[in-house]
Amino acid sequence: MKSSRAFTLIELLAVMVILGVLLTLLAPAALAVRRQSTLAASSSALRQLGIAAQTYLAENDGRFFRYRENVPGGVQWWFGFESASGPSTEGQRILDKSRGPLGPYIADSAGTVPDFAFTSMGASFKPKFKNGYFGFGVNTELTGGISGNDTNRLLRINQIPQPGRIVLFTTCAQINTFQSPASAKKPMLEEFYMFNTKPSEAKTAVHFRHAGKALVAYADGSQGEINADPATFDKKLPKACVGSLPNELIVP
Repeated sequence: MKSSRAFTLIELLAVMVILGVLLTLLAPAALAVRRQSTLAASSSALRQLGIAAQTYLAENDGRFFRYRENVPGGVQWWFGFESASGPSTEGQRILDKSRGPLGPYIADSAGTVPDFAFTSMGASFKPKFKNGYFGFGVNTELTGGISGNDTNRLLRINQIPQPGRIVLFTTCAQINTFQSPASAKKPMLEEFYMFNTKPSEAKTAVHFRHAGKALVAYADGSQGEINADPATFDKKLPKACVGSLPNELIVP
Protein backbone atom coordinates (compact mmCIF):
# COMPACT_ATOMS: atom_id res chain seq x y z
CA MET A 1 0.00 0.00 0.00
CA LYS A 2 1.42 3.40 -1.05
CA SER A 3 1.72 6.08 1.62
CA SER A 4 0.45 9.60 0.87
CA ARG A 5 3.13 12.30 0.45
CA ALA A 6 0.66 15.20 0.74
CA PHE A 7 0.72 17.50 3.78
CA THR A 8 -2.08 17.06 6.25
CA LEU A 9 -4.15 20.06 7.35
CA ILE A 10 -2.43 20.06 10.74
CA GLU A 11 1.00 20.10 9.09
CA LEU A 12 0.02 23.01 6.83
CA LEU A 13 -1.29 24.97 9.81
CA ALA A 14 1.93 24.31 11.70
CA VAL A 15 3.99 25.61 8.77
CA MET A 16 1.83 28.75 8.56
CA VAL A 17 2.26 29.39 12.28
CA ILE A 18 6.05 29.02 12.03
CA LEU A 19 6.18 31.40 9.04
CA GLY A 20 4.05 33.91 10.92
CA VAL A 21 6.39 33.80 13.91
CA LEU A 22 9.44 34.25 11.66
CA LEU A 23 7.87 37.23 9.88
CA THR A 24 7.02 38.80 13.24
CA LEU A 25 10.61 38.43 14.37
CA LEU A 26 12.07 39.76 11.12
CA ALA A 27 9.73 42.75 10.67
CA PRO A 28 11.49 45.09 13.18
CA ALA A 29 14.86 44.32 11.59
CA ALA A 30 13.51 45.01 8.10
CA LEU A 31 11.98 48.28 9.30
CA ALA A 32 15.27 49.32 10.89
CA VAL A 33 17.14 48.62 7.65
CA ARG A 34 14.62 50.68 5.69
CA ARG A 35 14.96 53.58 8.12
CA GLN A 36 18.74 53.51 7.90
CA SER A 37 18.69 53.39 4.08
CA THR A 38 16.28 56.33 3.79
CA LEU A 39 18.30 58.27 6.36
CA ALA A 40 21.50 57.65 4.38
CA ALA A 41 19.84 58.75 1.11
CA SER A 42 18.43 61.90 2.71
CA SER A 43 21.76 62.77 4.31
CA SER A 44 23.53 62.34 0.98
CA ALA A 45 21.05 64.61 -0.81
CA LEU A 46 21.36 67.24 1.91
CA ARG A 47 25.15 67.04 1.76
CA GLN A 48 25.02 67.82 -1.97
CA LEU A 49 22.91 70.89 -1.25
CA GLY A 50 25.30 72.03 1.46
CA ILE A 51 28.34 71.70 -0.78
CA ALA A 52 26.55 73.50 -3.62
CA ALA A 53 25.62 76.37 -1.29
CA GLN A 54 29.18 76.77 -0.03
CA THR A 55 30.48 76.84 -3.61
CA TYR A 56 27.85 79.41 -4.57
CA LEU A 57 28.80 81.62 -1.62
CA ALA A 58 32.48 81.42 -2.53
CA GLU A 59 31.74 82.60 -6.06
CA ASN A 60 29.19 85.30 -5.17
CA ASP A 61 30.98 87.45 -2.60
CA GLY A 62 29.52 85.44 0.27
CA ARG A 63 25.94 86.57 -0.42
CA PHE A 64 23.17 84.01 -0.22
CA PHE A 65 20.99 83.25 -3.22
CA ARG A 66 17.40 84.51 -3.28
CA TYR A 67 14.48 82.31 -2.30
CA ARG A 68 12.70 83.40 -5.48
CA GLU A 69 13.23 85.91 -8.26
CA ASN A 70 11.12 87.03 -11.19
CA VAL A 71 13.22 86.61 -14.33
CA PRO A 72 12.43 86.82 -18.04
CA GLY A 73 10.07 83.99 -18.92
CA GLY A 74 9.11 82.92 -15.42
CA VAL A 75 10.18 82.49 -11.82
CA GLN A 76 13.55 81.27 -10.64
CA TRP A 77 12.99 79.59 -7.32
CA TRP A 78 16.00 78.68 -5.24
CA PHE A 79 15.43 75.04 -6.25
CA GLY A 80 14.77 75.54 -9.98
CA PHE A 81 13.11 77.50 -12.79
CA GLU A 82 9.37 77.51 -13.52
CA SER A 83 8.30 78.87 -16.89
CA ALA A 84 5.41 81.35 -17.02
CA SER A 85 4.11 79.51 -20.09
CA GLY A 86 3.97 76.16 -18.34
CA PRO A 87 0.95 74.59 -16.63
CA SER A 88 -0.09 76.16 -13.33
CA THR A 89 -2.30 73.34 -12.05
CA GLU A 90 -1.01 71.74 -8.86
CA GLY A 91 0.61 68.41 -9.64
CA GLN A 92 1.11 69.39 -13.29
CA ARG A 93 3.60 72.23 -12.87
CA ILE A 94 7.01 71.75 -14.52
CA LEU A 95 10.29 72.54 -12.79
CA ASP A 96 13.74 72.78 -14.37
CA LYS A 97 15.95 72.05 -11.37
CA SER A 98 19.16 72.64 -13.30
CA ARG A 99 18.31 76.36 -13.68
CA GLY A 100 18.08 77.21 -10.00
CA PRO A 101 20.99 79.15 -8.47
CA LEU A 102 22.47 75.94 -7.05
CA GLY A 103 21.81 73.75 -10.11
CA PRO A 104 25.25 74.29 -11.72
CA TYR A 105 26.96 73.21 -8.50
CA ILE A 106 25.12 69.94 -7.93
CA ALA A 107 27.32 66.91 -8.57
CA ASP A 108 25.08 65.28 -11.19
CA SER A 109 24.86 68.63 -13.07
CA ALA A 110 21.09 68.26 -13.37
CA GLY A 111 20.34 70.10 -10.15
CA THR A 112 18.37 67.10 -8.92
CA VAL A 113 18.70 65.97 -5.32
CA PRO A 114 15.27 64.57 -4.33
CA ASP A 115 14.81 63.14 -0.85
CA PHE A 116 13.37 59.68 -1.43
CA ALA A 117 12.34 59.45 2.22
CA PHE A 118 9.84 62.24 1.62
CA THR A 119 7.19 60.00 0.06
CA SER A 120 7.77 56.99 2.32
CA MET A 121 6.52 58.35 5.64
CA GLY A 122 2.98 56.99 5.44
CA ALA A 123 0.96 60.23 5.13
CA SER A 124 -0.99 60.95 1.96
CA PHE A 125 1.33 62.66 -0.51
CA LYS A 126 0.20 65.53 -2.74
CA PRO A 127 2.67 66.42 -5.53
CA LYS A 128 3.20 70.03 -6.57
CA PHE A 129 5.20 69.36 -9.73
CA LYS A 130 4.68 66.77 -12.44
CA ASN A 131 8.34 65.99 -12.95
CA GLY A 132 9.43 65.03 -9.46
CA TYR A 133 9.73 66.29 -5.95
CA PHE A 134 12.46 67.80 -3.83
CA GLY A 135 11.80 67.48 -0.11
CA PHE A 136 13.98 70.28 1.33
CA GLY A 137 13.43 73.90 2.32
CA VAL A 138 15.68 76.94 2.73
CA ASN A 139 15.84 79.52 5.50
CA THR A 140 14.22 82.67 4.11
CA GLU A 141 15.66 84.74 6.96
CA LEU A 142 18.92 84.47 4.97
CA THR A 143 17.62 84.40 1.39
CA GLY A 144 15.44 87.48 0.98
CA GLY A 145 12.18 86.46 2.64
CA ILE A 146 9.30 84.86 0.78
CA SER A 147 9.53 87.50 -1.95
CA GLY A 148 13.29 87.11 -2.34
CA ASN A 149 13.53 90.93 -2.26
CA ASP A 150 13.58 91.69 1.46
CA THR A 151 17.05 93.26 1.77
CA ASN A 152 16.95 92.94 5.55
CA ARG A 153 16.71 89.16 5.08
CA LEU A 154 19.16 88.79 2.18
CA LEU A 155 22.45 88.29 3.99
CA ARG A 156 26.12 87.57 3.48
CA ILE A 157 27.75 84.71 5.30
CA ASN A 158 29.97 87.16 7.22
CA GLN A 159 26.84 88.75 8.71
CA ILE A 160 26.13 85.56 10.65
CA PRO A 161 28.14 85.54 13.92
CA GLN A 162 27.88 81.76 14.34
CA PRO A 163 27.10 80.14 10.97
CA GLY A 164 27.53 76.69 12.47
CA ARG A 165 24.43 77.30 14.62
CA ILE A 166 22.07 78.73 11.98
CA VAL A 167 20.17 76.26 9.79
CA LEU A 168 20.28 76.94 6.04
CA PHE A 169 18.46 73.83 4.75
CA THR A 170 16.23 71.29 6.42
CA THR A 171 13.68 68.62 5.58
CA CYS A 172 10.45 70.52 4.87
CA ALA A 173 6.78 69.92 4.10
CA GLN A 174 3.36 71.40 4.71
CA ILE A 175 -0.11 70.05 5.37
CA ASN A 176 -2.46 71.04 2.54
CA THR A 177 -6.20 71.25 3.18
CA PHE A 178 -7.10 73.87 0.58
CA GLN A 179 -6.13 72.50 -2.86
CA SER A 180 -7.73 69.48 -4.53
CA PRO A 181 -7.38 66.56 -4.03
CA ALA A 182 -6.68 67.71 -0.45
CA SER A 183 -9.49 69.13 1.68
CA ALA A 184 -10.30 69.95 5.30
CA LYS A 185 -11.56 66.39 5.71
CA LYS A 186 -8.63 64.94 3.78
CA PRO A 187 -5.41 66.74 4.79
CA MET A 188 -2.43 65.78 2.63
CA LEU A 189 1.32 66.10 2.97
CA GLU A 190 3.02 68.10 0.23
CA GLU A 191 6.35 69.72 -0.48
CA PHE A 192 7.27 73.06 0.96
CA TYR A 193 10.45 74.89 0.06
CA MET A 194 11.12 77.32 2.90
CA PHE A 195 10.99 77.85 6.64
CA ASN A 196 11.29 80.87 8.95
CA THR A 197 9.92 82.16 12.27
CA LYS A 198 6.76 83.87 11.02
CA PRO A 199 3.45 82.04 11.55
CA SER A 200 1.91 83.88 8.58
CA GLU A 201 4.64 82.62 6.22
CA ALA A 202 6.36 79.37 7.01
CA LYS A 203 6.96 78.82 10.71
CA THR A 204 5.39 75.36 10.79
CA ALA A 205 7.08 73.79 7.79
CA VAL A 206 9.90 71.63 9.15
CA HIS A 207 9.35 67.93 8.51
CA PHE A 208 10.63 65.68 11.30
CA ARG A 209 10.28 62.65 9.06
CA HIS A 210 13.23 60.60 10.27
CA ALA A 211 11.92 58.93 13.42
CA GLY A 212 10.94 62.28 14.89
CA LYS A 213 14.04 64.10 13.73
CA ALA A 214 14.71 66.70 11.04
CA LEU A 215 17.93 66.65 9.04
CA VAL A 216 19.58 70.06 8.84
CA ALA A 217 22.48 71.67 7.00
CA TYR A 218 23.94 74.71 8.73
CA ALA A 219 25.14 77.90 7.08
CA ASP A 220 28.78 76.80 7.47
CA GLY A 221 28.16 73.57 5.53
CA SER A 222 28.02 71.18 8.48
CA GLN A 223 25.10 68.81 9.09
CA GLY A 224 23.08 67.55 12.03
CA GLU A 225 19.78 66.21 13.31
CA ILE A 226 17.21 68.12 15.38
CA ASN A 227 14.69 66.40 17.63
CA ALA A 228 11.04 67.35 17.19
CA ASP A 229 8.91 69.22 19.67
CA PRO A 230 5.53 67.50 19.15
CA ALA A 231 3.80 70.54 20.64
CA THR A 232 4.65 72.42 17.43
CA PHE A 233 3.18 69.82 15.06
CA ASP A 234 0.52 70.96 12.60
CA LYS A 235 -2.70 69.79 14.22
CA LYS A 236 -4.39 69.19 10.86
CA LEU A 237 -2.27 66.04 10.45
CA PRO A 238 -0.09 65.57 13.54
CA LYS A 239 1.09 62.09 12.55
CA ALA A 240 2.95 63.65 9.60
CA CYS A 241 5.33 65.33 12.11
CA VAL A 242 5.40 68.78 10.47
CA GLY A 243 6.43 71.38 13.05
CA SER A 244 8.90 74.14 13.92
CA LEU A 245 12.53 74.68 14.77
CA PRO A 246 13.54 76.93 17.69
CA ASN A 247 13.91 80.54 16.55
CA GLU A 248 17.54 80.67 17.67
CA LEU A 249 18.41 78.10 14.99
CA ILE A 250 16.85 80.25 12.26
CA VAL A 251 17.59 83.93 12.93
CA PRO A 252 21.27 85.01 13.18
